[in-house]
Amino acid sequence: MTDLAKRRITDMETRQRPLSLVLEILPGQAGEGLIDVYEPGSYEGMSLGKLIEETLGRTNWSIEDRQILDDIRRQMDGGRLICRGAEIQGNAQHWAVLEETESGEAYWYVAVRVIKPQEGGLCASDGVC
Repeated sequence: MTDLAKRRITDMETRQRPLSLVLEILPGQAGEGLIDVYEPGSYEGMSLGKLIEETLGRTNWSIEDRQILDDIRRQMDGGRLICRGAEIQGNAQHWAVLEETESGEAYWYVAVRVIKPQEGGLCASDGVC
């Protein structure tokens, strides 16, 4: 993702453009996640949660990607899906940010983190945690 120029969506006309959607699911605070690309029209009207389910349900991942998938599944056990600082709800385009490749091709990008609350810590003197 370092080769891509990011820019925020400010124009509703731009938001209506039929572009590919790139979904990245990141486990915890990891810098890399699983990436899935949806062709224009294939994700229209779908919730972000449904797209995440579809991506995680794929079986053709590389060995490296399967390790990331295992990390995501561990984080999902008791964790939450966060996008741009909020829990996800609604359709995927609501969360999308317009990005461009170096060659100028535009696409929608959605990064979702799976955050599991930290375990451990100290309990109160009465045993209540």
